[in-house]
Amino acid sequence: RKLCTHCKTPKDIPPEALLQALRPLAPRLYSIASSRAAVGEEAHLTVAVVDYEHDGERRLGAASAHLAALTGDDAKVRVFIEPNERFRLPADPSRDVIMIGPGTGAAPYRGFLQQREAQDATGRNWLVFGARHFDSEFLYQVEWQDAARKGLLQRVDLAFSRDRTPRTYVQDRLREAGAELFAWLEGGACLYVCGDSEHMAPDVHAALVDVVAAHGGLDRDDAEAYVRRLADDRRYLRDVY
Repeated sequence: RKLCTHCKTPKDIPPEALLQALRPLAPRLYSIASSRAAVGEEAHLTVAVVDYEHDGERRLGAASAHLAALTGDDAKVRVFIEPNERFRLPADPSRDVIMIGPGTGAAPYRGFLQQREAQDATGRNWLVFGARHFDSEFLYQVEWQDAARKGLLQRVDLAFSRDRTPRTYVQDRLREAGAELFAWLEGGACLYVCGDSEHMAPDVHAALVDVVAAHGGLDRDDAEAYVRRLADDRRYLRDVY
């Protein structure tokens, strides 16, 4: 075998051997964006194609680009279900729910609302959604508006970060609505966070602690303890990635 002088590996490896040496692609997990009560045996997904530049070259996400390229009735893809027993609607349909999900993090809340409507839930629903641009990234805009008109969504707060200066994010909306947010939590509401784990989720957590401290009259340590109790009681639930 000849060695590649750049990487010190054989240049004439048979394709079959190379494939066997490669690690399998990690599975991609997507939140189901629908309720069987509304769509039957279908399962809807919310997929944003990963598209970025690296070292001057355009890169596409392996899974998202593959899904976006599927066309026709015969298009198929292998899937599996990975249950998330914690990120679920409250068993009591009279409980209020607060749903925080920028971008594709809003996916499970579409299913949540479909389910709440199907079960005639009496609890209130509050959506906090964020994206970069209103015109191009307001996912499910018409459905949220329809839910608000029907009284299924009692409150909607939006943050489109690139459409205004200074930039505004979902955590900013939480602080602005702090008094009402704390009132909902004191009334027993369940709070959900879905989406980016690196920046959004920690920022939302910090905003939540700030809201509890400011409107609950608590110091920082007691506010942190309040938020921990919400998590322990399964009233602060996160699906972040």
